[in-house]
Amino acid sequence: MQNALNRLRERWATLPRTTRIALIGGVLGLTMLFVALGFWASTPTYTTLYTGLSPADSAAVVQALREKNIPARTSGGGSVIEVPEARAEEARLELASKGLPKTGAPGYARLEKTPFGMTQSMEQTTLRIALEEELANTIRHLEPVESARVHITPGNDSPFADSRTEPTASVVVALKPNATLTREQVRGIVHLVCHSVEGLKPEQVTVVDAEARPLWQGGDQYAVDNELLRTRREAERAYAEELRRQLQQHLDRVLGPNKSSVMVQVELDLDKEEVQAQRVEPLDPNRAAVISETTATERLSGNPPVAGGAAGIAGNRAENPMYPAAPLGGGGGEYNREDRVRNYEINKQVEHIIRAPGRIERLSVATLVDESVPDEALTAVRNWLETTVGVAPNQPNRIVTVQRVKFDTSLADQAAKEQQAREAAQRQALLWRLLPVILLLIVAIFLARVIGKQIRKPAPQPKALAALPGGGAIGVEGVAPAGAITDGSEHALNAVVDDEGVTLVEEVGPDGTVIVRRRRGPSVIEEELAERIRERTQPELLEIQRFAENKPEHLAALLRNWMKS
Repeated sequence: MQNALNRLRERWATLPRTTRIALIGGVLGLTMLFVALGFWASTPTYTTLYTGLSPADSAAVVQALREKNIPARTSGGGSVIEVPEARAEEARLELASKGLPKTGAPGYARLEKTPFGMTQSMEQTTLRIALEEELANTIRHLEPVESARVHITPGNDSPFADSRTEPTASVVVALKPNATLTREQVRGIVHLVCHSVEGLKPEQVTVVDAEARPLWQGGDQYAVDNELLRTRREAERAYAEELRRQLQQHLDRVLGPNKSSVMVQVELDLDKEEVQAQRVEPLDPNRAAVISETTATERLSGNPPVAGGAAGIAGNRAENPMYPAAPLGGGGGEYNREDRVRNYEINKQVEHIIRAPGRIERLSVATLVDESVPDEALTAVRNWLETTVGVAPNQPNRIVTVQRVKFDTSLADQAAKEQQAREAAQRQALLWRLLPVILLLIVAIFLARVIGKQIRKPAPQPKALAALPGGGAIGVEGVAPAGAITDGSEHALNAVVDDEGVTLVEEVGPDGTVIVRRRRGPSVIEEELAERIRERTQPELLEIQRFAENKPEHLAALLRNWMKS
């Protein structure tokens, strides 16, 4: 470990100043980047805890959260409170245990502060107000509702019929932005109010929104009719959409996507019909069963005739018949009468039929097919739709039409481009989120490579500036030299660069000691190197140069003689 530190220290000492500054700056930048990423990663994600709070409630909630060391921040003028997402549930439970926030009416809590000597009328009024506030608080907790108010008019349970009145109620709800109440939710609010007030009927409840638009008018016949009409329209829309989805799914499977378009319209009969029918078939005596038979016989023989009664209704009654007198001068008479009554079983059929609502009164299916679909497929599609819908000669209310048109794919192409743009935006957002990590990795890899190269870099050697044909060289410190210029006992010439970047020319003796060190510029060094090279490679020229320097007059005479000859 100590050897590695020593080698690293030696390597650091041999590095140039610019490299040291770059390494120190890189390490400091990497450290700052790590610190920034640490702060960024440790910043919690905030979520909305409460909205629409009053200033007093906001102050109480923030104070309670700070007592529990839960970070909280406010926005929207203090009406919105946000806490870290990881501690949102803890904050809600803690605030609920303290009864915060107190936004909303007191409700039944106002009964805890009833004054002494309250009259019965005041007590009933207080109970009514408390009930209104409790209902408003309950309705306010529904998801689409921002706030609510309830007004109740109690009924008069008088023993006199002409003075008796029924209770009524009115509910005003303010909805959240872009929120709506469904028919089931409105009915739930009405039922909640009706079951909270004794004797209150749904038709005596009115529900309106913040813009005074009626959502429920139970006592208005127009509202009832409108509700029935809306129910019918919703049922027709749901049935048509389900049928259209099934038909479109099958056509896409057969013709391919974006090759067809189906539209369905339907009219439903939602009336509940109850039919009672009784049918009696003609009696066949030969096949009918006898259930009872009565026979009556009367005879009269040898008795004198008696006088008959007066003609009329009374004398012709069946229970007391009056017979006419026999003619005079006749002898004894004989009278016979026989009555027979036979009851047969009646062949009777009784039917009681209850038809459920939802019968189809009219159904039409219109289909558009792309012009690329062949005629055989178009005919097959038409036959299939007619069979599926149930088109028949005795069913004129079932209509199917299939037409071929050229489809415009510009909207589909635009939707595809928008989808690609959204995906690109999502990828770009993800890249921006990952950009700090990527930069951190790039800086870390770059610093690791630089430090690795500096550690693996060999020790600097004098760099050869020129090479000689005999194998010698004149070098600069930093790279291992190939040799130095020397003439046996002559002094060698070597060029080195100090820490300040200044070039020094040294004359080194045979034993390696520096005899003379001179500061030289690059041009001077090159001239000296050239001179040394000429001395090494052309000794005759060197002798001539020395002769000319020592005896210039003899050189001049020699030149004159050469010119004369």
